[in-house]
Amino acid sequence: MHHADDLDAFRAGLLDAVPRAIPSVWTSYNEIGLDGSPLVVIVTPEPGAEWLARWGRLGHENPLIQRYLKTRDPRAYRISDVIDHAAFAESALYREVFVPLGVHHQLAVTLPAPPTLLIGLAVTSPDNYTDAQRRVLDLARPHLIQAWTNAAARERAQALIDAVQLGLDDTGEAIVIADGRDQVEFATAAGREALTVLARGEGPDATRLPAALREAGGEDGVPPTQVDLGDGPVTVRRLTTRAGLTVVVFDRRTRPASRALLEALGLTPRQAEVLQAMMGGRSTRAIAAELGLSRSTVHKHSEGIYARLGVHDRVAAVSTAWAALDAGRAAH
Repeated sequence: MHHADDLDAFRAGLLDAVPRAIPSVWTSYNEIGLDGSPLVVIVTPEPGAEWLARWGRLGHENPLIQRYLKTRDPRAYRISDVIDHAAFAESALYREVFVPLGVHHQLAVTLPAPPTLLIGLAVTSPDNYTDAQRRVLDLARPHLIQAWTNAAARERAQALIDAVQLGLDDTGEAIVIADGRDQVEFATAAGREALTVLARGEGPDATRLPAALREAGGEDGVPPTQVDLGDGPVTVRRLTTRAGLTVVVFDRRTRPASRALLEALGLTPRQAEVLQAMMGGRSTRAIAAELGLSRSTVHKHSEGIYARLGVHDRVAAVSTAWAALDAGRAAH
């Protein structure tokens, strides 16, 4: 999944990989609206159009969907964790959606999403899932998030490359493409400016990727890298195409992230403030001074942010937040 070229490939890989780790009769990827209605439903094996129509009509009754929309708690839960099975069995959802498939129980986990969307992965089975299986899905969540973020970044990179090929260099996007030996083959105008800054002091060879870009992360579970172009930190992803080319994408954000949108990712108001400052490139010291906090308190809020987003450091948190917010803009 970490090598998926776009979100469609990520979804397909997800639905293939998850049942190998957690037994299920049916596995589904879902994107749900704020009213609980299914917007995107991909199920394996395919259950048929009639079942999908019933799910589209009754999906909002799912206790796990209702719980997440109310709490935004991203952790894995079973339906039995939130409602008594006897009560669930009385619902139209159970009778018309679960029973025809021969299943009675469900385990689900969510991925970071904008406030207008719920992105979830669900497995279903005749038998209830164990605490250990629920824990496996929780432990897998950070890896699923990284794979999703990588796929979204590759999809965005490809879209940007296509735009450049159509002569839209005036978009201001900074993109650099190099071959397998890190020799630069293409760069947008903004990409060339970034290369000039990063290559200073590295000798006369201006045709090779600078060291900061050769060592950048973004694939195989490695978080993206931040570089300084002289006017603040910029997140950089180094991605590899199937043809062996390296695509370097500079993610310079000029607009602030809405605090309300960040809270909708499941963060507390204070965590949203801290992440908003991180996304603006501020240091821990600067965040502490701006918010009137001690640096140890900022560190504490940072740890809470990482836990909520399923990541382990600042760069991955910023990247995941931007990817989730971009997904919301794309959905509109």
